[in-house]
Amino acid sequence: MVFYIIISIIYTNLFAENSVTKKTAFDENIHIECKAALDFYLERPDLEAEFLRRLNYCKQTVRDISPKGYKTNLIISDFKSMYGVNGRTRMQIHQGIDIIGQANDQIIAIADGKVLETTVANCVGPSLIIDHGKSTDNKKLITIYTHIGEILVKEGENIKRGSPIAKLPVKIEFPCMARVRHLHLQIGQEYCEKEDKGKWGCQFFIKDLYSSLNPHDYWSDGANNMTCFDKNKKYMMGTITYPFVCEKN
Repeated sequence: MVFYIIISIIYTNLFAENSVTKKTAFDENIHIECKAALDFYLERPDLEAEFLRRLNYCKQTVRDISPKGYKTNLIISDFKSMYGVNGRTRMQIHQGIDIIGQANDQIIAIADGKVLETTVANCVGPSLIIDHGKSTDNKKLITIYTHIGEILVKEGENIKRGSPIAKLPVKIEFPCMARVRHLHLQIGQEYCEKEDKGKWGCQFFIKDLYSSLNPHDYWSDGANNMTCFDKNKKYMMGTITYPFVCEKN
């Protein structure tokens, strides 16, 4: 009886130590990813206090929705969040997902589609709008990829799911990026044509700016089951995959 108790204690301690090790590694990874997304502050030592606040906010807030066995970019402000990437309260409920990353991280297409527009917009910076066809529930998937850096596709170009379409910026130069390197991904149904920009209901790229679709409803593996792109797999039309490359753990 004593022997079994001793063995039980040993296994419990080993399990606890292993759990602590995994948690420590996970926390360290989050620290690295958050710090990389905040490298705007490397050239601004006068903003050290702000940097530390935002680093702490990032570490406490980011979500890792990677499927088991994979690792990819973290979400810092999810769909319907009332808080921005900098921790400040939003004026409007969030209509997309904000995903942090490092300079030049490759952004990939969430589905097959056609490039509607590439532009550098006031405040939000370089932006890419792609028509990804219709969802499985027959809704248009007009997708905004914004706060990006280099754009790798051209207007009118047909693109395939998983193909490189842009990169995250090296420098964070536009006010709406909030000094945090991230991709804002938002899915609407009504595109604002260029000639309609600035008119009533078309202050941005889509008319349904404040009633957009929840990306988490359309993952290829099912609602709320984030799906990594794998070039060896086939995906149902009308579903989406993650806009960043996933790496196996």
